[in-house]
Amino acid sequence: MATILRNLGHVNRKLVIVMVGLPARGKTYLARKISRYLNWLGVSTRVFNVGQYRRARLGAQQPHNFFAPSNEEGEKKRLHLAIAALVCSYHW
Repeated sequence: MATILRNLGHVNRKLVIVMVGLPARGKTYLARKISRYLNWLGVSTRVFNVGQYRRARLGAQQPHNFFAPSNEEGEKKRLHLAIAALVCSYHW
């Protein structure tokens, strides 16, 4: 696996790894560990956290129903934040 990852640094293509799951389950922790490991191998990486985008643009405290699937306004805002993170990752 290390040989395959080393070769990624020499290719002009981007690799996106998406972490999805319940809150407080270690997604950010694991993403940062993977990023550090890939950087150590010489593969340039960066972590884009949609939660950080949400806290920066909407504030740290959101009501619990903001994340409810039935909340159309919250879903629209979450989609815009996810797209913002995707756009930043594309231009990075």
